[in-house]
Amino acid sequence: MSSDAVEAIPAPQHGWTETPPVSPPLRHWLGELVEHQAWTDQYAAPVQDWLLKLFGQPGQIGRKVKGVLNGTWLGHPVHPMLTDLPIVAWTGTMLFDLLWLNDEQENNARTAEDMLLFGLITAVGTAITGATDWSDLYDTDRRVGFIHGAVNTGIALVNTASYALRKLGLRRTGIALSTVGYAALMFTAYLGGELVYGKGVGVNHDAFEGGSEDFVPVMNENDLVEGKLTRVNADGIPAVLLKQGSTIYAIGAICTHMGGPLDEGTVENGVVTCPWHGSQFRLSDGSVVTSPAVYAEPNFAVRVRNGQIELRRLDHA
Repeated sequence: MSSDAVEAIPAPQHGWTETPPVSPPLRHWLGELVEHQAWTDQYAAPVQDWLLKLFGQPGQIGRKVKGVLNGTWLGHPVHPMLTDLPIVAWTGTMLFDLLWLNDEQENNARTAEDMLLFGLITAVGTAITGATDWSDLYDTDRRVGFIHGAVNTGIALVNTASYALRKLGLRRTGIALSTVGYAALMFTAYLGGELVYGKGVGVNHDAFEGGSEDFVPVMNENDLVEGKLTRVNADGIPAVLLKQGSTIYAIGAICTHMGGPLDEGTVENGVVTCPWHGSQFRLSDGSVVTSPAVYAEPNFAVRVRNGQIELRRLDHA
């Protein structure tokens, strides 16, 4: 064999979608540790099914509540905003516990208890909004989210026990418990960051799409079929067209929620439904009608010139 022969690379045990990034080693190891916990599926699947049945279909009251919890009304996910509250509160608990251990002043002990309780109260809203966002995840994303939520639930129980022990006068034992909970909180915070920054859960999937400041031709007017969702390329950004009578609508073709193809969805009463998770967008302006999407679709001005349909992007997604 030649000295410069390429060494054979063993076949992977998992497909690429279930293989964490090789580098850096810490992220790869944590990915292997969490994402391959297939046993969690037997618990995650029924919980997810129950949540989706609870939220119901578009137009039902449960789905409207889901939209509020997702953040459709805000144009931004609610869950990441709320996560800061218990984290900051329990960080304060740690700091005032350290002060109390140093001087045993009662005011430091009371402040630590108050911040511990505030963290528990705010954790309720954080958990509810987090579970709502998680209900639309699948495969390894669902596993990471499930472990993230399960450990956070354990942390809340540990901190509840810590608060009770402090009130019973067993402050040092309570401090020991909340310290363990805080260490676990750093792990779950990492998992939450991995879901958002590593896997793109909850981000705007149209944020990096471009588009021209000027009108660009996308297709012949005669080729656009009445009432049929049609995907075109508008100077680098996918757009979906719909012709109704003499009016042509155009919005972004990539669902802002998880990147689903809107041109493969369904349309009714001027509203397009994503085929992946059921997000709905108004074709007249790209606004969100039904969650889980919270970010509107980019909107396009449409004109017909010399038999060509031309689009110009109007806004940022």
